[in-house]
Amino acid sequence: MAEKKGKEKDREKLQRLIAEIQQLQGQAEAINAQLDLIDTSIEELNRVEETLKGVQELKGEEEVLVPVGAQSFVKATITDTDRVIVGIGAGVAVERTIDEALESIDNRRQELEKARSEAQKRLQEISQKLQEKQREAQQLAEKLGLTQQAQQAQQAAQQRQSGGPSGGS
Repeated sequence: MAEKKGKEKDREKLQRLIAEIQQLQGQAEAINAQLDLIDTSIEELNRVEETLKGVQELKGEEEVLVPVGAQSFVKATITDTDRVIVGIGAGVAVERTIDEALESIDNRRQELEKARSEAQKRLQEISQKLQEKQREAQQLAEKLGLTQQAQQAQQAAQQRQSGGPSGGS
């Protein structure tokens, strides 16, 4: 009877571990999505910086091609190569010198890189917890004689974590 109660407690603990594992996997996926957004924002800032530096090199009254989407462009003449309009958030934009705009871009990039570093640190911590919980669940499953089921669950979890059966590539 005591053995039966012990097994029941172990089963409940295994269920809690599985729920924790799923929660950690969800957190890891959310952080990965956040990292993707941060990387995209940094890439955009890099493109803007490159464009503004190119504008700075223009002598004024030069014709350029301006992308309008779907690989289409319009010809335009840049008359002011010293000042640009920069969005500062909430739909508000201000006029700044290109040097001020470049400084602002650099500050934003530094903030994003700091956020990326913090997110990567959180992801690493979650990954470590996830591995610990998976090991604990595996050991408990083996103790309960659920080894094959645990291995299948662990394989499914690893596939979800890596982006599918192909390893996410």
